[in-house]
Amino acid sequence: MKKMGILVAVLFVLASCNLKQAKEKSDGTLKYDSPEFSDKFNSYISVTNYYSTSDKGSSWDGTLTKFYDQLGTPDKKNVQKEDVYFGNFMWGIDQSVKVAVANAEKAPNLGSADTNLIAFSKEIISASSILQQLESYYKGKSYLDDKYAKANQLYSNFINEQAKVDSLCIVLRKSMAGIKENRDNYFVELNKKEGRLVRYHMLLSMRYAKATFAQIGSKELGPEFKSNYDKLALSVDELNKRSADDSALEKSNITLKSTFGNYLGYLTSIKGNFRMLMDVKDEAKREETLKKIDSDFAEMIDDYNRI
Repeated sequence: MKKMGILVAVLFVLASCNLKQAKEKSDGTLKYDSPEFSDKFNSYISVTNYYSTSDKGSSWDGTLTKFYDQLGTPDKKNVQKEDVYFGNFMWGIDQSVKVAVANAEKAPNLGSADTNLIAFSKEIISASSILQQLESYYKGKSYLDDKYAKANQLYSNFINEQAKVDSLCIVLRKSMAGIKENRDNYFVELNKKEGRLVRYHMLLSMRYAKATFAQIGSKELGPEFKSNYDKLALSVDELNKRSADDSALEKSNITLKSTFGNYLGYLTSIKGNFRMLMDVKDEAKREETLKKIDSDFAEMIDDYNRI
């Protein structure tokens, strides 16, 4: 999960298009450049990113790592500790999950994504409550009285709850995937049509990077890896060329040039490491390269969302 977790975040990366607000169509079609859609859907993306992104601040994935490191996995459980700390997981619950829940009842209607967001949020909030109880139990030294009986029970409760959370997150991501794809297609075509070619190639590059990443198996690269990589390489080359053209950046409303430069640097590094994977034979080197790609994806997404 940790090794490839960032892929989930990539699948739902935000599209910062800075377009003028457009009127809603009378037929109810989602208007992807409306602030109402952006605020709501981006809050949903924030939830899935919080759940999966292991190395960007407070995250649920990081919380799980701390939980298992301190109390052990189900087959090697060890609750006989004097204290535990699972990190600042409530930051993500308050700033991400609860914000998205508040948006779920708002327009526009996102169908099953709304229902699945609420179901997922209910369970992850419940799981976070168990973690809070565990921390309180150890801080209060209650194990001195019950000989770790409640620790064992809370551990089991959390494991059961986490299984529900993980299952519901998969369902939530699937219900968001179609919306995300339609939105990205809309902006790709709109940016191309209106000559915002820097943003056009940014979106294409993210698409090809995601598709290339998806072809990385546990032992070998998938059959479409090379073709997706070739498309990514062409788009990254175009971005690098246009990055020196102030008029092109202005046309695409790229005002944070230093952030754009950072984004492009991480994207170029990802492309280079994808290329390296084609020739790497040593397993240790392969793992090192995958970790570098994973880390660069996290940084790239962070910059991309601010541009």
